[in-house]
Amino acid sequence: MSEATSSIFEESKHVVVLRRLRLIKPEHRAQAFRRVFIAVALAWLPLALLSAVQSLMSGHRELLHAFFVDIAVHARYVLAVPILILSEYIILPRLDLTARHFLVSKIIDASDRERFDDAVASTRRLSLGIWPSAGMTLLVYAFVIIIAFTIHAGLLPAWHYAADATHLSLAGWWHLLISLPLLLGLLLSWVWRVGVWTRFLHQVSRMNLHLISSHPDKAAGLQFVAFSPRMFMSLALTIGIITAGTFANEVFHLGLNPLDHPAVPIATTIVVVAIFISPPLVFGRSLLMTWRRGVFEYGALASRLGTQFEDKWLGPESKVDQESLEKPDFSSTTDLYSVTANVYAMRPVLFDPRAAISLALVTLLPFAPIWLSVIPAKVILSQLLKLVI
Repeated sequence: MSEATSSIFEESKHVVVLRRLRLIKPEHRAQAFRRVFIAVALAWLPLALLSAVQSLMSGHRELLHAFFVDIAVHARYVLAVPILILSEYIILPRLDLTARHFLVSKIIDASDRERFDDAVASTRRLSLGIWPSAGMTLLVYAFVIIIAFTIHAGLLPAWHYAADATHLSLAGWWHLLISLPLLLGLLLSWVWRVGVWTRFLHQVSRMNLHLISSHPDKAAGLQFVAFSPRMFMSLALTIGIITAGTFANEVFHLGLNPLDHPAVPIATTIVVVAIFISPPLVFGRSLLMTWRRGVFEYGALASRLGTQFEDKWLGPESKVDQESLEKPDFSSTTDLYSVTANVYAMRPVLFDPRAAISLALVTLLPFAPIWLSVIPAKVILSQLLKLVI
């Protein structure tokens, strides 16, 4: 991975267009917040304005009220869309550092340096170049068309329709043509990036890696890859916000009891954790082979040293006194056994339980206000006391 390459992910084409139109500046912070402003101005603000216009023109104030009480639409376009955009400036640089660490830590063999650079180059080509961007745009609008023709009218919020409820309102059309494709495009781009990142790790796992079975991280030196799922916490939060927004509408507007429907948050959490925990698992085969080799090699070395140690110090003519305990035999044997213990404790799977727990908690966080609003505080406190006591 050459120093000239600033990222293993190519810049999104719509970001290039915005920069050429001088709508965003090259500085990361200015670029990020201006992109957020443009996205909210395109996705949410027209919905509010068009709903207001439609309400005034038709004389039905309930259309505007229906928009502002729609928790899902605000969760998607005021919270989720900005987080998805800001995540590019949070997650991608950290993934770059993780990729570079394969070289910094000398895990990549010199003979595989060209293969590693090829993997970086192919990752950039597949990230969000012209063809992936065009393909995702077609896929997003195909999905929107399917939604428009298959979903039952009663499942859509009231502000989607004009006063006679027979055709879409201006806000409804804008939502289908602009807002929803923008949200789906951002989500799909991140799904694609996670897939490309998994592919990159899979390519690296098939290279000639310098893995050390006795490494103190108990992952042959690859524990830094096991930590990588924590980088996706902002995406986990976004998915939780989108799902919780729809769930909140059902709770507050349709009278759904969230305690009777725990499957929604639980299923969302399981899917999110499974998606982001999976990429490091591609190293399973390499780790298993390293662990097996380490068990045999270090086990044999420990046995030979142990045999020599016992023959010298546990024989019938051996004598152990204060001076004997100062011999290096004892400390060297202890040190070798400590190293060998690292080998036997090595985990052949790159799985970080704390990362999984963090992702789960972040995904469930948006559901907390829903539960707190319907569950009495006395019940919550009593349950917490039961857990503590």
